[in-house]
Amino acid sequence: MKTIPLVLAGGKGERFWPLSRSSRPKQLLTLFGTKTMIEETVGRVRSASGNSTPLVVTGRDCAAGIRKALRGGGSYDCIVEPVGKNTAPAIALAAAWMEKRYGEAVMLVASADHAIAPIDKYAQAVRVAVAAARDTDSLVVFGIAPTRPEVGYGYIHLGRRIAGSLGAACFQVKGFVEKPTLPVAKRYAASTTYLWNSGMFVWKTSVILREFERSMPELHRLALRAARRGFTKSAIDAFYSECENQSIDYGIMEKASKIVAVRGSFFWDDIGSWEAMSRIHQPNARKTVAFGSGVFEAECKNSIVYNASSLTVASIGLSDTVIVVTPDAVLAIARPLLPHVKKYLAQIKQQKFSPKLF
Repeated sequence: MKTIPLVLAGGKGERFWPLSRSSRPKQLLTLFGTKTMIEETVGRVRSASGNSTPLVVTGRDCAAGIRKALRGGGSYDCIVEPVGKNTAPAIALAAAWMEKRYGEAVMLVASADHAIAPIDKYAQAVRVAVAAARDTDSLVVFGIAPTRPEVGYGYIHLGRRIAGSLGAACFQVKGFVEKPTLPVAKRYAASTTYLWNSGMFVWKTSVILREFERSMPELHRLALRAARRGFTKSAIDAFYSECENQSIDYGIMEKASKIVAVRGSFFWDDIGSWEAMSRIHQPNARKTVAFGSGVFEAECKNSIVYNASSLTVASIGLSDTVIVVTPDAVLAIARPLLPHVKKYLAQIKQQKFSPKLF
């Protein structure tokens, strides 16, 4: 039974404005290493799945950029969404597509905006997850041991340990908790029975399609209709015009009864906003991260400075501030306000600046 990676590469990544734009979402950014995040992800899942051909699901606005980024990097298949409807429709359609293409397969679900290292430990965890999904017909989720009381992530409540080898342990899942309050997140971070929900999954295509039929029957019907129509552009457009907007967590995972969590030993981070840069790049002694070309930084505390322009950026004496400079825009924001940057971006758009900025 083949293991086929599914790479979810939709979304605009507005929290990375002004570097990210509708035509250049965050999965096309190079924020660490030398490759874009989509290139990093496709290479990683291809290696972990035994060099299988990944299926990439992305939006119409950034499909051309995705194709350009992946040019020359090996084969892949692609489904282009005419409109984003969250993760459940994308996964349902992909599962039906894989069954039609390969027969029953194991699906490895990955997001194009995660940082993961090292690849060998990730691959070990994937092998454990694939075996669990194949042998037990379980839905398998990758859990990450918390390193801080993060209120922006969902959490997995672990049950008893059931298996484990090759640097990864398997547990029954008691339940999921979505984005807890800070006191609760502190309690989870100090516990050994809660993991971050990474949003990465492994399951057999037949198993996840049965779960859709049980919990989201209309979505299941629409996915099978698209399969009968050969996944033509018109069939995919019709699917997205009728399907509901729902996440896989709410639509399936919170209703399923046979779930296994794999706790790997690899580093993982959800690259959700500029805040992640303080975890991906090593801060200095004053807890400041400065990267990009032409950056001068002195006496800044707890700040993030990034330059993607030809200008020289001098940051001096800043505290709790984020500065991002591109050739045509500058973002200067108090670091505690980063979670609200989409709200301010909406207000900026109302001021009728150039559409190219967005």
